[in-house]
Amino acid sequence: MRVRTAVSTSIVVILLLFLVVLAAYRLTGHVTPLLTVKSGSMTPTLNVGDIILMEPVSPEDLKVGDVIVFYSPGADKLIVHRVVKKSPEGVYTKGDANPGIDWWSPVPYENIVGRWTGFKIPNWLGIGYLSLFLSGELYPPYGRVVLMILVIVNVLLVLADLIEHKRSRESMAEDRAEVS
Repeated sequence: MRVRTAVSTSIVVILLLFLVVLAAYRLTGHVTPLLTVKSGSMTPTLNVGDIILMEPVSPEDLKVGDVIVFYSPGADKLIVHRVVKKSPEGVYTKGDANPGIDWWSPVPYENIVGRWTGFKIPNWLGIGYLSLFLSGELYPPYGRVVLMILVIVNVLLVLADLIEHKRSRESMAEDRAEVS
């Protein structure tokens, strides 16, 4: 029983640390190194629901063929596409499943967030779909409603546990007082 408690506590601590790191990235305005693919434009290389790991990249290190993550020029939307050409103004990109070069090309170098490392968590595990659902990207607004319900239920459970713990400590203190 103690081993199970230790393992479950360790898992909760790891998940909490992971959430704190993700929150820190968001609060500082940085993009997290893990990104869920939201469209099928990179099929068959990347599918909707895949989670990719990206790394920072300098313009000099970019090569034709690299898969990059960038902000769409004129929008605050992250896109994952392949570099098909470099120029002094930026890079020309294309989704593997798209017929031609992106109409907004060239993407200025300052819009590039990072390069895909080649590591991905496949969509069939469901983690990426869960992320898209809870963030409201998939079946809005149900994901955010479910997330809020989960947060409220967890807060209520923690409060109930704290109240029960306090009552049991008071009961033990009363029992000790009666024995004395």
